[in-house]
Amino acid sequence: MVWHLIKYWISFLLPTFYKRIQGKNIHLLKVRGPAIIAMNHPNAFTDPILFTYVAYPVRTYYLARGDAFKPGLISWILEKIGIVPIFRIQDGGKEGLKKNDEAYRRVNHLLGKHSKIIVFAEGLCVQERRLRPLKKGVARMVFGAYTALNDDRLMVYPVGVNYSQPDKFRSDLFYNVGEPIPVKDFIPLYQENPAKANNAFLQVLESKMKGLVTHINDRNYDETVYMAETLYKRELLNTRGLNPKDLSDDFVALTEITEKVNRGVIERTALVDEFTVKATAYFNELKRLKIRDWLIDPNQNRQVNYLALVGRGIILLACFPLHALGLLGNYIPLRVTDKLARKIARNREFYSSMAIGFAMFIFLINYLLWFFLSRFFFTNSLWPLIICLILAISGWASLYYHPFLKKTLGMARVLRNKTTAKDLLQTRNYLIDLINKF
Repeated sequence: MVWHLIKYWISFLLPTFYKRIQGKNIHLLKVRGPAIIAMNHPNAFTDPILFTYVAYPVRTYYLARGDAFKPGLISWILEKIGIVPIFRIQDGGKEGLKKNDEAYRRVNHLLGKHSKIIVFAEGLCVQERRLRPLKKGVARMVFGAYTALNDDRLMVYPVGVNYSQPDKFRSDLFYNVGEPIPVKDFIPLYQENPAKANNAFLQVLESKMKGLVTHINDRNYDETVYMAETLYKRELLNTRGLNPKDLSDDFVALTEITEKVNRGVIERTALVDEFTVKATAYFNELKRLKIRDWLIDPNQNRQVNYLALVGRGIILLACFPLHALGLLGNYIPLRVTDKLARKIARNREFYSSMAIGFAMFIFLINYLLWFFLSRFFFTNSLWPLIICLILAISGWASLYYHPFLKKTLGMARVLRNKTTAKDLLQTRNYLIDLINKF
């Protein structure tokens, strides 16, 4: 009951924080039988919560750090929504590791009921665009589960978690589910030599998972990849005939650009370094002018003209009352949520989890306050409910009004500085040529 209540309430919040949430091959999980879902882990509690949202009606459970299970309300909620505590030696010491026997019994019990268990194969949470080495405990848990269940249907599903910007409001999230790995295929080797079977299984799993994420080989070139994506992705999508609104197609383009940079770092390092220096200067200039790259990109800026600017201005004026109403009803709880999340989150990996968690309660309280405040002016409950609904709808509209306003202002700046825009276009074309030479 608790899981369903939280699931339905949070379903309204998740599409608010993240602009696009999409899964590929989710249907593979809709089979009867035990399954372990092995995924990378860039974004704390957000990773499994949003996967549960995407995979619904498939019910998923997941392993989480045991030191988060403090006695009281939080621990009770975590257990009710399907979290199994697991301890690392750095968290709970040897005593914590002893508690893992109970955790594995719980996992095997759930798998015996054909449940789906998420395990974070890297063993830690880091916001990086790469797959980190997988932990040996994953293989031990998989083979331990097979031994306990003796069920040839046990599968391990590799999943790649891909965010555009994990800790940023209104960014994108793409879950990439790969073909399942039948555990039974490794059992003959496991019975002969468990250590070799563990290593063989992890090699297969790591190879499959690496193909499901955009993996930057050298962290020194993270920013290089981000800049190359911003400059080149739209052109690549158009060239390949891919849909820019489909995150699956978007992933194909991002993977190609990432591999292009990875290759260039090895084969043409000087060229990649030249691109990095000049692209950094280009984006710094855009930041100084308060404009975005799409306003310079000829693939995207065809509507940048005075007629379009006037049209957008009319739309902004017409929609401003709705935007103002959205701010009135939602701005304060939004700011409070952001402030609390930034204050309490120990690092950026926890920001979105904290923000979504606080929003669950703060916005509920916000609308309850608006409801009871409205009741002072109306004799029945219908109008207060309508007012709350209008505030919610207008708040949703504001999510689109604000970026629309920023884009319109950016268009105005480009039209006011046409000579500068032409110079920037020349620089941009040179950077595209460098990318093509990678």
